Amino acid sequence: MSIVYISGHAYPELHSYLKSAGHKVVTVPENSYLETAINSHPDLVMCKMGSLPNSPVIFSNSAPRGGYPDNAAFCAVATGKYLIHRLDITSHLILSKAKEMGFKLIDVRQGYAKCSCVAVDDNSIITADRGIATVLSKYDDIHVLLITPGYVELPGYKYGFMGGASGRVYDEIIFNGSLESHPDGEAIRKFIISRKLKVRDFPGLPLRDIGSIIQAA
Repeated sequence: MSIVYISGHAYPELHSYLKSAGHKVVTVPENSYLETAINSHPDLVMCKMGSLPNSPVIFSNSAPRGGYPDNAAFCAVATGKYLIHRLDITSHLILSKAKEMGFKLIDVRQGYAKCSCVAVDDNSIITADRGIATVLSKYDDIHVLLITPGYVELPGYKYGFMGGASGRVYDEIIFNGSLESHPDGEAIRKFIISRKLKVRDFPGLPLRDIGSIIQAA
């Protein structure tokens, strides 16, 4: 059994699935300092330092406040040896842990990097952010599937992000909603399966950004 952190805005179907799989599901408390749509997003208060199930998770020691980029200090994405974020806003706690773990730092313009990226495994990322994809294309050991922006709900915003609508739990990439609601859904599914991982989504439900699904081993 592991602990899986999700938002209170997650679909009940996701919550029930995780619980039935034997995980302890922890709902991130709402933060009154943030907008309602993102007030319980896990990736604003914790950062998983890697894509694997046993990768350590760093927790914020203070509640984020305000708008972007002030609320995105913890929204970095990590692979096997890279930490990807807008480094001028990255929490010192994450930078310190990254240094301790020997990560190479990759600077991108997107502060919501974790929301913008599905970290499939240590070498594979799915993103709709062309800026991130362009930067990562310089690294031969990072494989990127660039997808169409949008088609992910986030109430109050034009759209949300695929990374925020998903997360890896053991050998599954789980989505809060159905991949059928995205035009690149089949390509996303094939990309994940080609990495020897499973896909779990929920037919009939639109994809919805809930600030990532984060497993703590």
